[in-house]
Amino acid sequence: MRVLGERGAGVLDEPVSQVMTRKVVSCKETDTVAELMEMMTTGKFRHLPVVDNGKVVGLISIGDIVKWRVREYESEQEALRDYIKTA
Repeated sequence: MRVLGERGAGVLDEPVSQVMTRKVVSCKETDTVAELMEMMTTGKFRHLPVVDNGKVVGLISIGDIVKWRVREYESEQEALRDYIKTA
């Protein structure tokens, strides 16, 4: 998509090998959300393949991370409200 935006529709007639990402950054199932956020921010990635024993087992997106963080934030807020009520 990036190359299409940069070079226009003519790129659609080129072999994938001419436009693909050659050095793919991936993550492991054991990586933390903080590590994934760092990788995505530093590399300006929106998606990361999840690899286990050399095989792709999933794909995680920045949207997945954001949803997880929002749920975590909401849980923390609820815990704080409960703590304040019982203090």
